[in-house]
Amino acid sequence: MFDWLMPAWKAWEKQSARLPQAVVIHAPEGYGAFEFAQGVASALLCENRGSARQSCGSCVACRWFSQGNHPDFRLVVPESMTGDPQSEGEELQRREKRSEQIRIEQVRELSDFLSVGTHRSGNRVILIYPAEAMNTHTQNALLKSLEEPPPSTVFLLVTSHPDRLLATVHSRCLKFAVPAPDPMQVLRWLKEQGVEQPETALARAGGSPLAALKAAESESERGRFLDGLNERGLDPIRLAESIQRIPVGDTVDWLQRWSYDLLLAKSSEISQYHPDRRSLIVEVSGRCNAEELCAYLRYLARARSLSRHPLNAKLFAEDLLLRYQRLVGGADS
Repeated sequence: MFDWLMPAWKAWEKQSARLPQAVVIHAPEGYGAFEFAQGVASALLCENRGSARQSCGSCVACRWFSQGNHPDFRLVVPESMTGDPQSEGEELQRREKRSEQIRIEQVRELSDFLSVGTHRSGNRVILIYPAEAMNTHTQNALLKSLEEPPPSTVFLLVTSHPDRLLATVHSRCLKFAVPAPDPMQVLRWLKEQGVEQPETALARAGGSPLAALKAAESESERGRFLDGLNERGLDPIRLAESIQRIPVGDTVDWLQRWSYDLLLAKSSEISQYHPDRRSLIVEVSGRCNAEELCAYLRYLARARSLSRHPLNAKLFAEDLLLRYQRLVGGADS
């Protein structure tokens, strides 16, 4: 478990004195909520764990869990997140065809898992991630299991968008928010991962450690994208073509952070996410209309919810960039 998650673990021990039947574990993307939930699952299954300790890491249950084959644990994720030994090219083509949603059949298949006793006479854990990948029908299918779970069974629903879960799901779950990580701990960790400018990377990621690491790893692609985005002769079609191999969600994220800084520059010269490009942000912001910037940010927020499964990724990116081109071509009213 990451060091910055230890305060979350202490809070968890206090809040979960009694074994909950279901928990919604939520945090912004990149805080490590999934890794935290794995730690919780491992501790619940551990056969040597004391009343106030994490999993021991050495018992039979812990070894099974670390190898991914504990018989009393189920991980429910979208098909696109499952591993496959195929080549990179085949994997890319395959993933494009696989669901980004948690299918209703996956939830229904849990009934067989729940209908038999536990193999180790201990707890049984089901971890669903990301929980917002369940549509309304899938969440409703899960409700029966949440209402009448077998003894010693715990559901862990991990999400960065708790608002997308049904009220009926929330009502049957304990709520647990992973707190914001300590910046100093995160900066030390980023340095250990070889990030050359951890402060800048963390700022661009809005304080999210894992997002900062991912951003640092894709820094060259992001830099080229921003350079192309702010060319005077911006060609949205050509730029969309150049980023085809970049996940659409990353493109939306880059545009959101850049546009937010443009809006921020309308009232100040502060840059939250791009301190190294502050002068460019001020210059570009001067060509934008504040109301249109707000409208574009709202559009990007809607686009983000669709970015996991666009019908056509290239057309989706082209639309984002064409709208941006019109935005920066305007003037303050």
